[in-house]
Amino acid sequence: RGDQEEVLKARTVLWAAGVRASKMGELLANKTGAQLDRAGRVMVQPDLSVPNHPNIFVVGDLAHCTSPDGKLLPGVAPVAMQEGQYVAKLIKARLKEQTLGAFQYKDSGNLAVIGRNAAVVNMGKLKFSGFPAWVLWLFVHIYYLIEFDNKLIVMTQWAWNYLTHQQGARLITGRDVEKVQSELARTS
Repeated sequence: RGDQEEVLKARTVLWAAGVRASKMGELLANKTGAQLDRAGRVMVQPDLSVPNHPNIFVVGDLAHCTSPDGKLLPGVAPVAMQEGQYVAKLIKARLKEQTLGAFQYKDSGNLAVIGRNAAVVNMGKLKFSGFPAWVLWLFVHIYYLIEFDNKLIVMTQWAWNYLTHQQGARLITGRDVEKVQSELARTS
């Protein structure tokens, strides 16, 4: 919180995010000679193509793609969606024997849900948190789902979970910790 530091003591901390790219990266590297970064992402050209293979494109969290300042773009949906749109435009341009400049990601901000009725929004100079950020997070995520029926299903499930106080995320908390620890001890 600002300049204030707070220490949270924990006996066990689990990080469950993906740390390796799909095996498809290795397959592409083996077949094309493309280089992989240490996480297994394919090192792509500025047009998202595989080096020496201008008609093979890699987008999303499998692509090692950097911004103009050299920072690795995050493996998140907005990046992947813009990469996909760029590659579609590039293919259309090439079919007309035209060119397109290098891919450039336009960061429209970050949204993160941190709990029931709590989220954070960081969109340039616009920064806020709490319930209003949580509502925005809900609507943005529903908006980007494809097909009306998917939106309806997800909205219904989220509403049911909200009204019945069911957790959408399955986290190991409370008494479940002892259960997991005993399972780990039994299997090791």
